[in-house]
Amino acid sequence: MMCVCVCDSVMQFRLGKMVVQEFTVDLNKPLVFQVGHLEERYQEWVHQPIVSKEGPRFFGNDVLEFLTRTKWWAVPTIWLPVVCWLLVKSIRMDHTIQEVALLALFGVFIWTLVEYTLHRFLFHIETKTYWANTAHYLLHGCHHKHPMDSLRLVFPPTATAILCVLFWKLVAFFATPTTTPALFGGGLLGYVMYDCTHYYLHHGQPSKDPAKNLKRYHLNHHFRIQNKGFGITSSLWDYVFRTLPPSKTTGKNN
Repeated sequence: MMCVCVCDSVMQFRLGKMVVQEFTVDLNKPLVFQVGHLEERYQEWVHQPIVSKEGPRFFGNDVLEFLTRTKWWAVPTIWLPVVCWLLVKSIRMDHTIQEVALLALFGVFIWTLVEYTLHRFLFHIETKTYWANTAHYLLHGCHHKHPMDSLRLVFPPTATAILCVLFWKLVAFFATPTTTPALFGGGLLGYVMYDCTHYYLHHGQPSKDPAKNLKRYHLNHHFRIQNKGFGITSSLWDYVFRTLPPSKTTGKNN
């Protein structure tokens, strides 16, 4: 009799191990520390967008929650004065206005490559462990899951300031002390243009090209084929690196 009970207990244990209930995200609770539990299922989950203008709560802590929310106008308000200061700094270092303008334009151009590279290789990195999923969700996954969340569309100023320090050191390594401010200022201007453009593509209603085409191009990245079309301000680098999304016509023919 005891043997039968033991065998029955072992069988229940084995069945219990086999029938492990999969983790389910509760959208009514703070999300950040939930999504990591999805493990290998995270990538599939995060690329199934929820179209709602009301975003989810990230943290239970009100201070942390506040730091994740940014109005779009904060980006130009904070960073455009910094851009102007940097350009004037190079002028005061005996560069002509024309030279500074060319350096700034080159900085904007370099930013478009940085924008593409970060979006393709960092923002769309595939993760499956708890902390990697959590970090990815904070960095970019939240935007794909809730693409119309207006308060989590542009980059928070605190995070931007930290990245600015790193990019400043990188630019200073390659440029001279007098050209660094203008180059970096151009890159920062490119970033402001990127974030404002990105917000407009989600919440604006452009009626004419090129804005109308850019909106279609970017929403295609969100809702049709998310591993193509990484350019936000232009499709230049998607064309160069062959990551242009196929047209609907091509897909039907195939």
